[in-house]
Amino acid sequence: MKIGVIGTGGVGGYFGGLLARAGVDIHFLARGKHLQAIQEEGLQVVSSGGSFRVMIHATSEPHEIGPVDLLLVCVKSFDTTAAARFAAPMVEDDTVILSLQNGIDNARKIGRFYGDEKVLEGTCYVEASIASPGVIAHMGNPGRIVFGERSQQATERSTKILQTFQGAGIDAELSNNIGQVLWSKFLFICAVHGVTTLSRAPLGLVLGCPETRELVVSVMREVEVLARSKGIDLPDQVLAESVSLAESYNKKFKCSMLRDLEWRRPMEIEALNGMVVKLGNEVGVETPLNQTIYACLKLENQKILDPLWATRLEE
Repeated sequence: MKIGVIGTGGVGGYFGGLLARAGVDIHFLARGKHLQAIQEEGLQVVSSGGSFRVMIHATSEPHEIGPVDLLLVCVKSFDTTAAARFAAPMVEDDTVILSLQNGIDNARKIGRFYGDEKVLEGTCYVEASIASPGVIAHMGNPGRIVFGERSQQATERSTKILQTFQGAGIDAELSNNIGQVLWSKFLFICAVHGVTTLSRAPLGLVLGCPETRELVVSVMREVEVLARSKGIDLPDQVLAESVSLAESYNKKFKCSMLRDLEWRRPMEIEALNGMVVKLGNEVGVETPLNQTIYACLKLENQKILDPLWATRLEE
């Protein structure tokens, strides 16, 4: 199976590295110093579970990779549309596209270009990020991928992908209700990413303070009410499971959105708490806590996207 990865940050770099280590025919689309380092020295994964370095074909030009059997989309949600368009030389009639991104509408965006039938929905659970160009830092649990067909049926193509992941030592699961999985993860990240970024604190500190811990749970509860109002059949114990998952993370864990804020990079606020607010308005569900997080972080994001705008207002 020939696999392409677009978005070689924590998710794409870590899981792509595991696939490469297992001898899978894999190719990275990357850019900048990260690309240069991978081309010159390979990809290094520094992990609590065992570090390794692999030589991987990496390029900034999709036509140099050509058509693939499986395209893993691991870019930030605000880059989904551009990435789908850019990856066109890698997609042919039999190509399967799997989104492993934050949020709940990435597959729909990709499907606009290639048709919904080509796209599988998925998510992952992993503590990984770019530590420096060409280096992925991983800590905590080994990482897990859950994906599935929208039909909720196992197919030959999805089973083959599952076997490829598992053959590389990746903890992977083929779900027969991927919509439920995505919304459960959405509930988790809206709360964890939103509250830790707003408070500028690692997850351990947020959960260790009773007030911010309660805020995390309350944000989750808002998303749960929204999901059920939209007919999403979330597990009865989704809140307890989400809190337990948060508690399993390293106490020093900083979510990607907080790291983006600290490094003054664009944040995924529109795809997370902003999406909760948008959907809540559409179905008449109040989401005041998500609205507060969204408003504050949207302002921060605007300052990152347009520093001159902020400077002019401060004059």
